[in-house]
Amino acid sequence: MAMRALSTAAYEHKERAILKRLKNDIDYAAALASVPEGRISAFRTSIKKLAHQIVVSRFGLKKGCADQVEELLKSHKYIFPTDSNGKVLGDQPFCDEGIVDILHQSMFDGENSIGVRSHEDFVSVLDDNDEPELPVAMVALVATITYAILMDWRSGNPPSSSQVKSFNATLHISVYKAHEATLTRIFECGKKKYHALMARLYKAVSVSQNMLLPAGSLSNFDYLNVDAMSED
Repeated sequence: MAMRALSTAAYEHKERAILKRLKNDIDYAAALASVPEGRISAFRTSIKKLAHQIVVSRFGLKKGCADQVEELLKSHKYIFPTDSNGKVLGDQPFCDEGIVDILHQSMFDGENSIGVRSHEDFVSVLDDNDEPELPVAMVALVATITYAILMDWRSGNPPSSSQVKSFNATLHISVYKAHEATLTRIFECGKKKYHALMARLYKAVSVSQNMLLPAGSLSNFDYLNVDAMSED
């Protein structure tokens, strides 16, 4: 991720000498990559610390919640909202209010937040619709952090303060890729469905209250219902 960020930055700023050296000098690339990697790691950890209380509150986690956590982890149920009867809304992946709250508070809360400062980078996959969308990486990261917090509670006991503050990206890469695969599947099933989801999420996290969303294994597909997803 750090190397990709460096290469993209060098390309966009037309730093051809740096870009060339990144490709040809392994030692130089490794040394330079350590700078953004440290910042990226700190960024992910800060999100997890902020997200912990949101997840605890959203799912009512408390001592003895092991069975509840297992149910949430199954097929990544935690990314889906539920109706008043507890039915999973499979046509609304990544729309659980906890995920929306984390996205808003960690990336869109205030004029100096990364989401607000980088608003021009949020673009549409559709040529005839310029509504901004959240990017896959942002959604998958927050979903993965939510998973990591639930794993901290898997024993049914509150995690230690060190657990709350730590996030091992390498340990959770398979979960991140599973969420990425879910979003890729939605895109492949229809660009309009994908756009409707990601544009809706962008609108929801860009406001102070997620009024646009209903309250409410390594595969998310058990609950996912692409056919029922809106294209509007």
